[in-house]
Amino acid sequence: MFDSDDNNKRNLHRISRPSFIAITTTTALCILSLVSAALNPAEFPLASAVPAVDSPQVKKWLSEIDLSGAPTISLNSGDPPDCPKIVEAGVCYWTCEDCSADDVIECPDKNNWGITFDDGPTPATPPLLQFLDEKKIKATFFLVGSNVVKYPEMVVQEVRAGHHLASHTWSHRALTTLSNEQIVAEIKWTEKAIEDATGYRVRYMRPPYGDVDNRVRFVLKKLGYTIVNWSGDTFDSNDWKIPEISKTNVISHFKSSLDAYTAAGANNTKGFISLEHDLSADTVEVARSLIGHGMQSNLNIMTVSECLHDNVPYMAVNGTVLGGPVNPANGTSSQNGNTPSQDNNGRELVDTSRLDLPNSAVSSKILQKGSLATLLWISFSAGMAIAASV
Repeated sequence: MFDSDDNNKRNLHRISRPSFIAITTTTALCILSLVSAALNPAEFPLASAVPAVDSPQVKKWLSEIDLSGAPTISLNSGDPPDCPKIVEAGVCYWTCEDCSADDVIECPDKNNWGITFDDGPTPATPPLLQFLDEKKIKATFFLVGSNVVKYPEMVVQEVRAGHHLASHTWSHRALTTLSNEQIVAEIKWTEKAIEDATGYRVRYMRPPYGDVDNRVRFVLKKLGYTIVNWSGDTFDSNDWKIPEISKTNVISHFKSSLDAYTAAGANNTKGFISLEHDLSADTVEVARSLIGHGMQSNLNIMTVSECLHDNVPYMAVNGTVLGGPVNPANGTSSQNGNTPSQDNNGRELVDTSRLDLPNSAVSSKILQKGSLATLLWISFSAGMAIAASV
């Protein structure tokens, strides 16, 4: 027989288990309701506005780089930008001349499709992530900084799923219309938002509208960025034109481009990079259809960094500086050859070619910042484990 102490313990267990679960669940739900406050908007510029260049933070960033050698090129106007009647010599203007310089616009290996999505995160992003997960496809997401501050949990979800994060500026303004200092502010605030949310300091960026010239390139390279556009009009999905162009026509046009590429067969020497968006339910539906068609065509769909054979497509993880930038000419990065021991500022670099970046980086950053999402998971998991043991 059980003595009275045993009976008391058993009664306590019977009472405490459901009570503990209820308390833990309530606590978890309270934490969950606060997850969206992971980034404080008050610490960032106004959403969708070009950041001021006279703030203490931007002044600090400007003091860390030398822009004195920037080419003198007239600023453009318009958003999207208007093409000037005469393009100045030596400008190499992608938007109006299709001049790409050493920007990344294709994958070096044939049958590889570098798939990209611009302008997120948005409420359309989670359904897209779910679809990509179902198809076991990884993509490059060019993130708008102000949207990152609004939806940081979506960015964490992207990197945890193994997708490649990259910058699409803070306010989505045409960079050839901005001053050098404004470009720095646009890029660095976006960089900070992504790094604060995930621990990753991005190294790839896509100019809004693909708008880049040699002056903009100079500034972006000074900041350590690899510029990525796409493989011309052929692989611009035009999903951003919906509903001006019907969703059916958008899908049909891009499928024709995919069919023409695959029909070329052995004549193809390189792969391509597409332009798509995670903006709405319509653009997600377009992505679902086009990806399905690409898979049926036996194309290898992957991130831009993967198609470039770049093992570590970030500047830093949790403050640890990583390897050098990719070489777009041959699709290799310094991680695949001789890894430099220091960056341009003399900081020690770490060979992370075999580092499991997504989980190690995000989990470390979240714990470091006391992420509410992580507290939620720890609270709920611990509660269930303890409850089960009693």
